[in-house]
Amino acid sequence: MGATRSLSRRELLRSLGLVTAGTALAACRPATPQVARETVIVTQKETVVVEREKQHENVTISWWNQFSTETCQKVFPQVIEEFEQLYPWIKVDYEISGGPPGGGDYTEVLLSRIAAGNPPDTATLWSPPVQYAARGSLLAIDEYMAQAKWARPGTFVEAPLKSCQWRGKTYGLPASASNTVTLINKAKFEEKGLPTDREHFPKTWSDYKALAAQFVVYEKDELEEVGTVPWAGASWAFPLFSALNGGEVFDDAAEEYRLDSDNNVELLQFWVGWLDEQFRGDIEKLNAAGQWEGTYPESAFAQGRCFIVHEGYWAITDAPITVPFEVYHNPVGPHGTKSLTAWWPNWFVLPKGCPHPDDAFLLLEYFCTKGWILWYTKGAVDISPWTEFPKDTLNVVLVDMLGLERAKQINDFFFSYLDSCCVMWNSPIEDFAANTISSAIDEALHKVKTPKQVLQEAQQLCQEKLQQVLSGAG
Repeated sequence: MGATRSLSRRELLRSLGLVTAGTALAACRPATPQVARETVIVTQKETVVVEREKQHENVTISWWNQFSTETCQKVFPQVIEEFEQLYPWIKVDYEISGGPPGGGDYTEVLLSRIAAGNPPDTATLWSPPVQYAARGSLLAIDEYMAQAKWARPGTFVEAPLKSCQWRGKTYGLPASASNTVTLINKAKFEEKGLPTDREHFPKTWSDYKALAAQFVVYEKDELEEVGTVPWAGASWAFPLFSALNGGEVFDDAAEEYRLDSDNNVELLQFWVGWLDEQFRGDIEKLNAAGQWEGTYPESAFAQGRCFIVHEGYWAITDAPITVPFEVYHNPVGPHGTKSLTAWWPNWFVLPKGCPHPDDAFLLLEYFCTKGWILWYTKGAVDISPWTEFPKDTLNVVLVDMLGLERAKQINDFFFSYLDSCCVMWNSPIEDFAANTISSAIDEALHKVKTPKQVLQEAQQLCQEKLQQVLSGAG
């Protein structure tokens, strides 16, 4: 993804009166017309033909983003080059420095430029478009999609697209929706004589808890090894765990939170029970004993002390997993009906007041469809939710790591699971809610209050904040 996945990435919507340089360049439109003749562009896996003899004025559009990694700096210019060949009258002014041109906090500068009426033509967001759309900061793109070459209505997986939709209109597109699974240390399972085939992996929370208990090791009073800590990193993925138990966090149609539902209370009670049964009921000692989230080098999984985690596709190559592993569908709660997956996106949007929306939509569309093929191949395993994305496309790092056949198997598993994305990232106060949910989980696990009490309080806080934002007071 080219971005660190952490809650800090979702801090947003603090507006400062800050104006940066570069607007004149982004807004320039030379009067010389450009004729796009029949131009054949060979992209990843196919040939695209530009429409013939359509006259356009030359234009330079601006693209703002937060990308800065070495891979981003190498691959995204190639995507832009493909785009500019496909649309020869458009030049893209951009930089990959990790923030807005001229520096500053990305969200603050972007919102202040939108408020001042001089925003960039298009921008990449790491927080959901609904947060901006509900505040009137983005352009709806439904009319563009109706006439689009590739990003037509119905060509995106439903749940990721809902993160861009507010009150019946669409305010951006998800370029990626890299999804999550339950991942194990296969060698440790085999050492214990446990099966690793998908048929025998637990399908329910109760069986999952029983499996994890087999790996818990205490030496005297010190916790040395665990099967898994199911709530580790759960605040951003709480909508998934809720949905796995038949619940939901936010009902966007009703514009209401559902945090204190019986399904969600049951989920939190299940985690508290897990803490009591496997970790002696002491969340502080558990937290001090290790980093139980994910597979990155600092994690207990990477250090050989945790053997089952909830993890995203990106992690397999991002900080390469060095032990034999296998991936499975996420187990389902007592009131769930099917296995679902969480997902982590990049979004592309048109800020309100952008100078060249027609041309900027073409860039937005290209990045979220054809252009993402190149990024997926040479960049990161950021799965596209565009349903026409060629699903036999493989990431070169994944192939180098696992070999061709194993890479194909893993790729097929994640793409097939994408159709089971849960609804998430769909609230105008998504970041506030994530922080509130994180605090509620923490209070419940510290046993300061009961699961029902913390979720009732979180429900009230989130609903009140939502009403403030929707009434223009937040």
